[in-house]
Amino acid sequence: MIKNIMIRKKTLIFASVVALMILSLLTTIYASTHLTPLDGKAVNRVTPSIEPVSPESNFQVEIAYAYVGPLPPDKASYFDPKTNETMIHRSKYPSSVFLDFTPAPSMTSSVDAVIEVYGVRIVADTGITEYYGWTVGTANYSAFTQDDFATMNSYRGDMIHQSIYQTKGGTWCYNWAVDRSVLSKTIGSVGIYTTNSTFTQPSSSDLSRAGTPNAISVEVYRIGYITMTNGSVTIHEESETDNKPVAQVQLSKYEDGFICNNLISTEQLQGIDLFHPQR
Repeated sequence: MIKNIMIRKKTLIFASVVALMILSLLTTIYASTHLTPLDGKAVNRVTPSIEPVSPESNFQVEIAYAYVGPLPPDKASYFDPKTNETMIHRSKYPSSVFLDFTPAPSMTSSVDAVIEVYGVRIVADTGITEYYGWTVGTANYSAFTQDDFATMNSYRGDMIHQSIYQTKGGTWCYNWAVDRSVLSKTIGSVGIYTTNSTFTQPSSSDLSRAGTPNAISVEVYRIGYITMTNGSVTIHEESETDNKPVAQVQLSKYEDGFICNNLISTEQLQGIDLFHPQR
């Protein structure tokens, strides 16, 4: 009888140890799924609320400039002394797009901060398409911290999926006045290089991969937006059926490529780097 009691005690102790180990493992897994590194820093990611999007965008978007054309020989490659390797441009027919953002008069003031998420499609008539993600956001009060920004920014990857979009970047301004427009940085494949050792063939999204295009169009559509109020994050995501362009343009033939220019005078186009019109 005493022997049986001792065996039961050992069994209970062993079971308790196993239960504690499992609980510790589950706690570790849960913590790891709620911490996302951002620039080497762990970001506390709480489960956000999910709500439908407002039919009104928080920003007005215009395509200020776009150029797509053959890669100049002097941009085809360069030697990187840091890696001791020759870098090869990924696209032989690169793109460069600049978007102009202005806060919409109807932008809600009931939130502390908002990040609007957009997709940019650059489409060739041959069927080849480049996809880029871009965000634009603002905070409406001075107490909005870098940690708040890092928390909101960490959710971009949940909306800008790497399986679709080649790169992502963004435009951010504090206390953005409704009458102020801000130009994005370069969006597109120009300036994207890879090492000579990994470059075996042009990118699958190279706009000339199926032959030199006869037409190019650019479309910008809203993927959704992220808001923060009193530290709580809400994700508003468009359904795929609602992803209609908020801005689109058919580029005009210009020299050996295609252009849309609402940024600089026609005279200024002569002799400049068409991929970087503001340099």
